[in-house]
Amino acid sequence: MSNLDNLRFFILEQGNTTGTIPTEYGLFDRLLIFDMDFNDLSGEIPEEMYNLSLLQQLDLNDNNLGGTLSPNIGQLTTLTFIQLDHNSFSGTIPSQMGQLNALRKFC
Repeated sequence: MSNLDNLRFFILEQGNTTGTIPTEYGLFDRLLIFDMDFNDLSGEIPEEMYNLSLLQQLDLNDNNLGGTLSPNIGQLTTLTFIQLDHNSFSGTIPSQMGQLNALRKFC
């Protein structure tokens, strides 16, 4: 995956993809859109994903993701869109979400 340094859009929706989100996806440091909705993903959002400083859209709805949202989500200051509904997250929404000044949609 190291040859995908310039990847801007990662869209694999409705792909029947199973398993966890690979931590290596957090290395796509030029990524703008990460969309893996309507799959069968499980586990938590890897901490490495919160290093994607250019990310504008995070779409992971309709999976089987769980755990809590990391406070590090506040590092994704360029996010305008987050869709995480229809998963199994627990706990509270981190207060660091308040640092996402560009955010226009959260569901």
